[in-house]
Amino acid sequence: MSGVGLLAGIVVLTLVLSLTLKKDAPVIAFLLVLAAGVVLLLRLGEAAQSTMQRFSALLARGNLDAELYGPVLRVVGIAVLVRILAALCRDAGQSALAAKVELAGTVLAFGAALPLLEQVLTFLTEWTV
Repeated sequence: MSGVGLLAGIVVLTLVLSLTLKKDAPVIAFLLVLAAGVVLLLRLGEAAQSTMQRFSALLARGNLDAELYGPVLRVVGIAVLVRILAALCRDAGQSALAAKVELAGTVLAFGAALPLLEQVLTFLTEWTV
């Protein structure tokens, strides 16, 4: 089975089981969804590693410095993690906590992007002088 087909199968099976259990055992349904999410993320680890290797090779071929793309990768990582955590909070019925997670993620992403902004401003001041 292809990677996407396997992921789709895990998701559909999890959703059917979760909907079946949700009325009588909501905690077990939530834990099932949480476990399926962990399995999906672990399955994606290999694909993510391969993608990152190709991305690094591409950037090395273009002679791009890690200081330029590092902050972008950190912001993307923060965004993905915050999205997952906020969705888990909402699934658990904690929408106020989800909003706080998203706010914290915004602040952390902005902080992670600051080095890139500093480099852009440095470049602009050097270029105009």
